[in-house]
Amino acid sequence: MANQVRSRDRFGSVSPEELAALPGTETELWIETANGCEIHVFEERPDTLPPKAALLLNFHGGGFIKGRTDRDRRYCCTLMERLNCLVWDVDYCLAPEKAFPAAVHESYGIAEYAFDHAEELGVDPEKIILAGHSAGGNLVAAACIQNAETHKLHPCCVLMEYFPVDNTVNPIDRLSPELKQDPFWVKRSATEKLYTDFYVGDADPAQPLCSPIKADEAALSTFPDCLILSAGEDSLRDNTEAFALRLIKAGVCVTAQRIPEAMHGFTSNRTPGWERALDAHCKFFREHL
Repeated sequence: MANQVRSRDRFGSVSPEELAALPGTETELWIETANGCEIHVFEERPDTLPPKAALLLNFHGGGFIKGRTDRDRRYCCTLMERLNCLVWDVDYCLAPEKAFPAAVHESYGIAEYAFDHAEELGVDPEKIILAGHSAGGNLVAAACIQNAETHKLHPCCVLMEYFPVDNTVNPIDRLSPELKQDPFWVKRSATEKLYTDFYVGDADPAQPLCSPIKADEAALSTFPDCLILSAGEDSLRDNTEAFALRLIKAGVCVTAQRIPEAMHGFTSNRTPGWERALDAHCKFFREHL
């Protein structure tokens, strides 16, 4: 069932011509981390990387069951060029083959590795960014919650957008009474339920590392400055915005914005609103670099 879902692609592939024109150099890496993970990473490196460069760790979307795509590569290359930074696009492990908390361990592990090895990577440890989209936003939140205990990560800022924060909820229950009458949204919610079930597996979904909205205020207060974007045409919109509000109440500096015309996944899929979101990403990152 997971492979059937993975074979579907509503947005199409990036053309070979566009891929060939992407800037920088891509290198495929396998990184062994201190917590025992071996993590697949695609490095996007500009032609000239300045000394003490910034490093952006990108965590793609895909409902925890889909891997990195060429659209993720295009997004990472765009940021690499605009910010003149090193980008690691993290191709974390997937459910159901590896259910929660495997991807959380990999996400925290690769972030810890980046800080521990910043000097040899040629990056400034004060210029490391964590960026997560959809499922990737959940993993970034989980890494920050875990860091509330370890205090080993010191990102200058994080991005989390249109991401699930409460895996205890049946997605159909997020729909308004009107949307529950719409076959499109009902079918979409059933697919989201499949994603959630594959990811959670036999674990308790109420654990904060699985459902970040369940974290206590003390853990949330340790988050760095955050940019949180929600999509107006997304069933996850209200949950995403509720998490932004919890961070604000915990004393975190949060820049939160809803893109009204946007649907889920719009930033990397380049559907309506993506240019505005990309500009917001770059502006926020530059302010913190």
